[in-house]
Amino acid sequence: MKLKSFKIFTVILLIHCFFSCEEKEDTAKAIVEIEATAPIISVSEIAETIEVLTTIDISVSDNTENVNTTISINGNNVFTTTQNQFSYDIDPFEFPNGATNLVISAIDEDGNETVKSFQFISNRLLFQGDEGYSSDTVDSYLAINLESSGELIAFRKLIGYEDLAFYANDEFEKQNLIITNYLVNVDDGSVSARSYSDVKPSTILKNRDEVLNLLGLDQNRVNKNSEFNIEIQEAISYSLFYTLGFEYSFGQSNNNNFNIRYDNESANDVFLYHHTNDNLNLLDDYRYLYTESFEDQTMNFGDLTKLIPENVATITFSEDVKNFNFTLFGFSDDYAYKEFRMRLLYSFSGSTEENGFVLDYPIINEYQYNQKSLSYSLYGKSVHLERKELNDLDIPNWNVIKNESTVEITGDYDFSELTYIVDYSSTDNRTALIFRYQSLFKESIFIPFDKLEIPLEIVNSLNGIGVNLESTSSNSKLSITLTQFENIMDYPNGVFYQPIANEVGDVTKVTFPLNN
Repeated sequence: MKLKSFKIFTVILLIHCFFSCEEKEDTAKAIVEIEATAPIISVSEIAETIEVLTTIDISVSDNTENVNTTISINGNNVFTTTQNQFSYDIDPFEFPNGATNLVISAIDEDGNETVKSFQFISNRLLFQGDEGYSSDTVDSYLAINLESSGELIAFRKLIGYEDLAFYANDEFEKQNLIITNYLVNVDDGSVSARSYSDVKPSTILKNRDEVLNLLGLDQNRVNKNSEFNIEIQEAISYSLFYTLGFEYSFGQSNNNNFNIRYDNESANDVFLYHHTNDNLNLLDDYRYLYTESFEDQTMNFGDLTKLIPENVATITFSEDVKNFNFTLFGFSDDYAYKEFRMRLLYSFSGSTEENGFVLDYPIINEYQYNQKSLSYSLYGKSVHLERKELNDLDIPNWNVIKNESTVEITGDYDFSELTYIVDYSSTDNRTALIFRYQSLFKESIFIPFDKLEIPLEIVNSLNGIGVNLESTSSNSKLSITLTQFENIMDYPNGVFYQPIANEVGDVTKVTFPLNN
């Protein structure tokens, strides 16, 4: 009995040993197979054509800890890393145009290797505009110059959208550019040009809709297709009434009946004001109507709201100010201010000789923000200020000195605009050439007009109307405008765009003449 049990136990033990040994053998095989597995490479989509700096995302997985990954382009190693996840920027300016081979190789510590190959077309985009086509009255051209030397490297007449993209050849060395749009008047040959410096290769200019979306602005056009009437009885014979808003308008009238045209989806109030246009005493001469009713209404002149002394503010001019232009806008809230959904509250142009050195203006409490805009000349400089919430109208302490070929600037500003204007002749006020050159903040700006290579078509057009660009004529004017914003224009290539609505907040502009 015991012998039989022992035999049974022995058989069971042998069976267990057999399967146990077989399992260990299989496990060993599995370990060998796992260690022999090559790395796995995953790559984000690579476009068939790459024209601008393009980022690809790469991940490498493997059973070992150390994997060495190498990227080569056209047979040249350009990047090596041991990271499992990383990004790589493909810059088309780092290799020739045309078919391009990209190879990613990953090898682990056991020598197992995986290789993935890709091919794309490289096409070096210099610049792409968004508009500026020629028309029946204007020939539009776009030129690209090297900022370092002024050499002209590309030029084209813009006929349609397909003309807006410019590409570099293999000889181009990556550097900043000057982009110039020339507009030639078909009738008289006069030229208007605007240049932008500090432009990086591969810049794609955003159109207005893209910028609005980037800034979170609406700025949809309003449809002033609804209307109602306001009649003001017993108005004095010399009354002047004004009403103007983002969503409605009337203009100016010398009578007492107003047809207000407005957008019934966005307009929520109407502001109408009266003054006698002499600014002598706003308490007597200024009246206004604020209404949220868009129905026909009649009232007496005496029912319009008068100002009280607390709602009259004052600007005092320097004795060197001769003429000025002043405008006051109202905004109901932050959204209205941001979108420039304005109401005209007051406007006045005058001279200190006739009106004195004190300008009164109203403060209208129905609106959260009262924004004033003031332009005047001071010591030969032109000053333009825009201030929200009736902030001070002080101008920054900027100083500009023109040397032979540069403009030296002291003070902080956002960007400058050099303007070169040439008239047909010393006795003719018509302008033959106006050339504007914009640049981001620099303490020293090289005057570009002497070194910038002008396209032959533009030179011939100006020569045809008697303008010689190679000589400084007595009827030319050179100036520089410095601009500072309260808020930074933080979207790409801000120098290309005029501010949209009130995105930049308070604005300061000072123009310095540079002829002398």
